[in-house]
Amino acid sequence: MAKGPKAEEALRNYFVGAGFFVVRGCKFRFNQFDVTDIDIWLYSKTSPLGRQRLNVDIKNKKTPQALERIFWAKGLQSVLELDGCIVATTDTRPDVREFGLQHEVTVLDGKFLARLTKNGRTPSQRISEEELLVELEQGSMGKLGGDWRGRYELSKSRLLTSLTFDGSNAWLQDVAYFLEAFATAHAPQPTLLRMVYICSAYFLVSVDFILREHVVAEHEQRRELLDSGFRYGSAGRAFTEKVGRMAASLVEGVSNQVGIGETIVQELGEQVKVIRADLLADFFSRTSTHSYLFEMAKDFESAAFAVSVPTPSQLPSQTQSVLGVFADFCSLDRKRILV
Repeated sequence: MAKGPKAEEALRNYFVGAGFFVVRGCKFRFNQFDVTDIDIWLYSKTSPLGRQRLNVDIKNKKTPQALERIFWAKGLQSVLELDGCIVATTDTRPDVREFGLQHEVTVLDGKFLARLTKNGRTPSQRISEEELLVELEQGSMGKLGGDWRGRYELSKSRLLTSLTFDGSNAWLQDVAYFLEAFATAHAPQPTLLRMVYICSAYFLVSVDFILREHVVAEHEQRRELLDSGFRYGSAGRAFTEKVGRMAASLVEGVSNQVGIGETIVQELGEQVKVIRADLLADFFSRTSTHSYLFEMAKDFESAAFAVSVPTPSQLPSQTQSVLGVFADFCSLDRKRILV
């Protein structure tokens, strides 16, 4: 592995061991453009009410330009509205660390990075990001069979800006896509399982982030919040219904059909009712579930990057329950999933 990816993978394993939820290589997208890559994105649960999101910039080069990287990392933190940032550099000058401290940027210097990269792979025997990308390319034959790698890259990008119900619902679609593909495959496909686990982990992180402000709320309040979010998205029911009425009025203005607007409004209402958001809301609003979302997300992430992918039946019971709820939500046979 090249020096850059090797350092990123070593730091990823270090942060995983430190208890963070870690994602490597998130692309920051604006509209349809990839603006830049975040080397490592960190998410942590600091208390029942507190969450932290950090970006990590890594430069494993002879000329690291460490001071410039501090500016860069701090700027990304500001743009993405994160809670902190870290710069890992081969530079060992004390001035670099001092400059970082003055601007609230943690600096992991060359001595630390050298020790870390010499240790090699951690005992957990995880596969690397590069190995996963190769699996995804081979599994879907690039874009010919569903572009699994493209879906994965887009899924990671949402972590930077969409820890909302809109993001949660997009990850639900990813889970449904890979879960159905896994359930209907003629032979076991570990790569599909990896993607089910990864997308499930991202979904749980988003729900954990949303519920951080509702930890002390009553169970019924949390349930209603989740039901509305999974059904209508971040905009909520009132805005969705308002847009529906506006669309119906526009159609009535250009159509000669009597009552077409009312028909459209009714059809939109029926479409919303079909969404089985109540299943998700009932499950994730329970104290016994939402209190452990962060831990379950880490379990899923660990399973996704294991050298030998565990089957759903080998996962912890609480994590299995999440897959069971996803199966019910997608109208899939649990027995085909929890094997």
